[in-house]
Amino acid sequence: MSRSDTAALNRHADTGVGRAAYGPGGVSFDTSAFEVEADLDADACITRECGRRLCEAIDKHGFVIVQNVFSDRESAAGLEVVRTALGDPDRERASFASQTDVRYGRRDFCPLPSTEPVLQFCSLLARRCERVLTEYCRSAWAVLEISTLTSYAGCSHQYLHRDPAGVLCVFVALEDVSVEQGGTVLAPGTHPFIGSHRGHGGRAELLMRLFQLRCNVRIMRYNLRKIVKLWRSGQPRISTEEFFDRVFSRKSDAHQPNIYYFLTRSPNAVFNVYKCGLRTLIRLVQFGKQAAEAFRLIQASPKRGSIIIYRSDMLHAGPDNRSKNPRYFLSINIARDVIHPAAWRSGYSPHSSLRAKPMTLGELIDWRSQ
Repeated sequence: MSRSDTAALNRHADTGVGRAAYGPGGVSFDTSAFEVEADLDADACITRECGRRLCEAIDKHGFVIVQNVFSDRESAAGLEVVRTALGDPDRERASFASQTDVRYGRRDFCPLPSTEPVLQFCSLLARRCERVLTEYCRSAWAVLEISTLTSYAGCSHQYLHRDPAGVLCVFVALEDVSVEQGGTVLAPGTHPFIGSHRGHGGRAELLMRLFQLRCNVRIMRYNLRKIVKLWRSGQPRISTEEFFDRVFSRKSDAHQPNIYYFLTRSPNAVFNVYKCGLRTLIRLVQFGKQAAEAFRLIQASPKRGSIIIYRSDMLHAGPDNRSKNPRYFLSINIARDVIHPAAWRSGYSPHSSLRAKPMTLGELIDWRSQ
């Protein structure tokens, strides 16, 4: 870790979202145990041995950070694709999560169209990582979404949550992501698999629920304090309307802390008061320490050309961006199983061009410029 990264880490920890935010141990910025250097063969594809190591990491942790998958030139080409899409005033927008941040321009979830530049870059990614992707996803299964995930200063920290199961997600860092820009937060070992409930003395599922609860209590507290501070300081500026909308709004937003939704029984809420019943609180007293020792959070802030491959059903969250610079990720979501179209639409927001002409993983791998 560089000296500048260390300084940023210390500033980040001082705000409360770092060491203190998630209880004992806090969030770790050291991701070395989850990183694998990309080893490419003569065809610029991940080698068989490297692919085996990546799959081992995904099976064990639920995710892996793959370093130096793309060259600087390739990353620049991908970044141009993203900026071109974001520069289109008529672009399609997604609102599957963090709707309040999206409404006020704090986040931008932009489905990417099936244009030649987009498919050229994504096909390069699919071919290069074919040995890993096809280990989990059949060639005949759908590419659910290609999008760019952008966060700006002032956005909120998402609740720790799981996305719909049965999907493999790939985040591509097209430029260096700093600690203060946020990256993404992951909880290693929280992905479900056959027999996973037997872990930790048969208490794995209970401990994961308690761990998620502890984290989300602190995330909610951190977000509310941050919003009040931003409203008072004006750095960045938050209007009175935005302040009340982010704290008390009745508009749907399952991932972003909100007092109204915390106090109401919303079926889609990631966290509310009804998840903190007496029985749960007793369990928290009994097993809260064990939950904190069993699981931890890491924040991945990947360097340019690196990717994060993770299972959609592991616990993760989009942290807040505390820098002045936008954080860009290019994201591809691929089905790990047969998926009903209704479930596809409920969890992901593909571009209209991808809905009109669906694409499988095999077709993306084999795609060539027309």
